[in-house]
Amino acid sequence: MPKRLAITIAGAVSLGSYEAGVLYEVLDAVHQHNNNSATAASDRIVIDVLTGASAGGMTAIILAQKLMYGAGEFVGPYDNPLYNIWVKRISLEELQKPEDSEPALHSLFSSTLIETISKEALLARYEGELSPKERHSGVGDFIRVGVALTNLNGIAYGYDVTPGGRFTYIDYGDQLSREVVDAMSDTSDFWEPLRQAAVACGAFPVAFRPQDVSRSAKIESNDYPSPNLEKWAQDPQLYTYSDGGILQNQPLGMAKNLVDLIDCHQNQDSRYYLFVSPHAKDPDTSDTFHARNADYFHLLMRLVSVAIGQSGFQDWITAKDVNTRLALLDERAKGLRDAILNHQIDVPALMLTSNSVLLLFFPHGTHRAPGARKDESLLDAKDRIQKQYHDWVNDLAGIPGASDAFRDAVLAFETSAGLGACCFPTLERAKQKIEPGLKAGLGRNTRFRARLQQVPQHIC
Repeated sequence: MPKRLAITIAGAVSLGSYEAGVLYEVLDAVHQHNNNSATAASDRIVIDVLTGASAGGMTAIILAQKLMYGAGEFVGPYDNPLYNIWVKRISLEELQKPEDSEPALHSLFSSTLIETISKEALLARYEGELSPKERHSGVGDFIRVGVALTNLNGIAYGYDVTPGGRFTYIDYGDQLSREVVDAMSDTSDFWEPLRQAAVACGAFPVAFRPQDVSRSAKIESNDYPSPNLEKWAQDPQLYTYSDGGILQNQPLGMAKNLVDLIDCHQNQDSRYYLFVSPHAKDPDTSDTFHARNADYFHLLMRLVSVAIGQSGFQDWITAKDVNTRLALLDERAKGLRDAILNHQIDVPALMLTSNSVLLLFFPHGTHRAPGARKDESLLDAKDRIQKQYHDWVNDLAGIPGASDAFRDAVLAFETSAGLGACCFPTLERAKQKIEPGLKAGLGRNTRFRARLQQVPQHIC
C-alpha cells in the first residue's frame, strides 16, 4: 500500500508566495520519487488530503484542481500555477487600484482583483473546449480538500438541559470541504463553490470585503455533522464569510477529520501528515506585559497578539489526554495477549464476559464514541480492532478462540475508556511520524532537502 500524505497549509497573509514555493518543491520531490524506477509500489506517495486557512486555503483549493486535472501546468519552479498566481499575477500596485464599482468603505484593497484571479485559476479550464485531463503522479483517484472559514453570521447549536429547557450557543468557526473525484468533479459547477470559498477564506478583514457563500447542512453533512445543529431558517442558506485564519489559522484537526472519512482508521502505518507554515513554532509568550504598563495602546496591541496567537492554537494539542488513554489501552492489550499466551486466562470465560459487556455498550448493535461523527456498528468495531491489533491477534491464532476473545476484550476496554473510532490515532501520535516519513519518502530530492534544512522550524 502506498504512503498516504495529508497536507495542511497555514494562514500566511502576504506570505502565500513562501508557502507556494515550499509546496512546489514538495510536489516536485514527490513526482521524482514516484517516477523513479527504484521506488516500490508500497513506497509511492499519494496526496489525498489538502487543508488550509487564509492564503493557505486558497493555495489548497488551487492545488486540488491542478493536481487532479492540470499536472502539465507544473513546468518548472518559475512556471507553475502557484508561482504564476502568487508572484506573476498579483501585485501590490494592482491591489491598490479598486474598480469604481467597489464600495470604498468595504475594503482597502481591490477584492474584485482577487475574484478575477480566482476565476482565471479555477474556472478558465471550463471556458470553451475542455482540455484533456492530466493527473499528477502524486495523487490517486480522489483528493479531499477543506478550508477554514470565519462565519460572520454564526451557526447555532442547541443542547437540552435538565430538568427542562435548552441551551443554545453560536459557533463562528466554519469550514467548507469537498471530495474531488477524478471522474466526476471536472466541471465548473463543482468548482464554483470552491472558488467562492477560496476567495472568502483569504478575505482578510478590512483589507478585503467579506464574501457570501451558499451553504447546505443537508448536502454538506461532513461540514455540519453535529446532531445538535439547530435547524436553519432555510436550506440552502446564504452566509457571509471572512478570513478563515481569524479563528483557525492552522487547520490540522480538519485534516485529521478528512483522513477519518477516507480510511476508517485503518492502515495507519502508511499515513503521514505534512504541515507547512511560514512562521516558526517557537514559543512567543510575553513576559513584559503587566498591569502597570497596560495603557490603551499597549493593551490593544497585546489583545491583537492574543487573537492572532489563539487562532494558531492547534486543536490536536488538546488530544494529550486521549493519547495517554490510548497508550494505556495498548499497554492493557499487550498485557492481555501475554496472559493468554502464558495460559493465565480462561479463554471461554473471557469470551463470555467480553460479549456480555459489549451488549451493554452496543445495546442496539451500534455505539457512538465521544466526539465521533456517527454511530459504529458492533461488527465494524470488531473489524477495526482486529486490524488495529492484527499482529497481536495473529500471535494468538494457535489457541482456539483466543484471537476473537482478545479482540472483543480489547474492544470492551476501549469502549469503557470513552475511546473509539474517532480517537485512533490522534494527530499528536501521527505528528511523531511526519518528519522522518517526509525525509524518508522524499530523500532523493536534494534541492528540497537543502531547503528543508534551511527552514527546519517552518515545516514538519
